[in-house]
Amino acid sequence: MVTCDPEIKKVARQTTDEFIILACDGIWDCLTSEEAVDRVRKGMTERSSREKINEVIENIFDDIIATDILSSSGVGTDNMTCIVVEFKRPGK
Repeated sequence: MVTCDPEIKKVARQTTDEFIILACDGIWDCLTSEEAVDRVRKGMTERSSREKINEVIENIFDDIIATDILSSSGVGTDNMTCIVVEFKRPGK
């Protein structure tokens, strides 16, 4: 089922905000919000200066994509789209 009514939540920005994750339901079927934040934060912290954020996302996709469609019950078989917007920190 496809909906034209997105889930929208307004949250006041904080100076400690690091990034925002915008992703389709294929991602949220596999990860909770907390898991996604933890994985992105870990990937961004561990990435080398040459690694790009898209490689962090690709690594997450590699981990959650179904390798066996029949045994996954459909989890990890949906399309996967993700955008991470990294916020600049004051003074950096």
